[in-house]
Amino acid sequence: MRDLCTPHQPPASATEHANIDWNARLRPIHITESPGEPRKLTSVVGVVALTSRMVVCRSCDRRFSPLGQLLDLAPRQRRTDALTTATAALAVEVAYAKAARLMAEVGGVSVSPRTIRRDLIDQAPARIEPRPGIDTVPVLLLDGTGERAGPTKSGVGLHIAVGIVARQTVSGRRTCRVELLAATLGEPWPVLFDLLAGVEPGLIVVDGEDELSTLAAARFVGTPRQRCLWHLTHAVTKLLRYTDRVATAVVDQAQADLDRILADAWDHRDLDNARACLDLLADNLELEGAPAAATHLRRARAEIFTFLTNPTAGRLVAGHKGRPDVGTGVLERVMREMNRRTDVGVRWSVPGVRAMLMTKLEHKYRHGRWSPQQTATTPPTVRMSLDPLPQRTAA
Repeated sequence: MRDLCTPHQPPASATEHANIDWNARLRPIHITESPGEPRKLTSVVGVVALTSRMVVCRSCDRRFSPLGQLLDLAPRQRRTDALTTATAALAVEVAYAKAARLMAEVGGVSVSPRTIRRDLIDQAPARIEPRPGIDTVPVLLLDGTGERAGPTKSGVGLHIAVGIVARQTVSGRRTCRVELLAATLGEPWPVLFDLLAGVEPGLIVVDGEDELSTLAAARFVGTPRQRCLWHLTHAVTKLLRYTDRVATAVVDQAQADLDRILADAWDHRDLDNARACLDLLADNLELEGAPAAATHLRRARAEIFTFLTNPTAGRLVAGHKGRPDVGTGVLERVMREMNRRTDVGVRWSVPGVRAMLMTKLEHKYRHGRWSPQQTATTPPTVRMSLDPLPQRTAA
């Protein structure tokens, strides 16, 4: 009987419930002694006043509130989950103070900025994992950026993995349908790859970071890897200007030559000729006094022309610009959106920026608590009948 009455235990079976003398086991506390605990619950429609009466089990002397269990309310909870979700959706777009002001002006609900921040940190996940049922994606995009948070000057790293599941044309524009797979903040790349252990991609697009390419080759053996062509051109230009310090004319000529090599590779589909031209460009750069840029091109050689060796892998190649359109541009826009919210002129705490970015990513991609298929993690359980107890007959 003790287990049957405890609110944190699994509910009893129908047979056990039928055999219990509830009139003898449960009794409401006498109203004159304890009329119930008055509570005020703030919701998206305003403040709701409740009276939560307590019930005591005579067998185990456990006291609990049936109304709280039916409404799925935690002890001393003063705000509904819907209100917390609504304030979080505002806080990931504007400052905490502005979110509180908008809730008061538009929603008519008074919530302090400090309360919004505390609820955001309490309910945000430490990291984002793939949605249940996602085991394959045509294209896997991996990228990272830095966030100004923590004690170190370099801040902490934000790592994101998304999957492109479809491409379509809407109003004359090429768009992608993207699925958020994983995200971490302040943790190394291997942690993100551990989260992706159950996902099988058809193609991996990397930005050129050595650690990222090495991990992708080790964790996804046999999966083709494509170097982001925008990152390739950007990295070569940066090395020419700031590491090799060559003349501007050499930089401009190298950019033009690299763009022409990629365009010709797309137009003619000649892999051997494309690799020969790339090797010639690297040799010429070394003769011009740019060994860093030449070495970068040689290291990236195996990942540059994947769109030729695996033309159908992931269906990502779309040459509507007269050149191969292969890159992490989808993730770059997401990174800029994340930085727009966090670049506020101050340095964040690591828990604060983690809660903000994880919540913003979940809200953007309808992940986690914003998922349309979301179900309650602890669904409310009715542990007693709502029918009135039978009246005792006078002796």
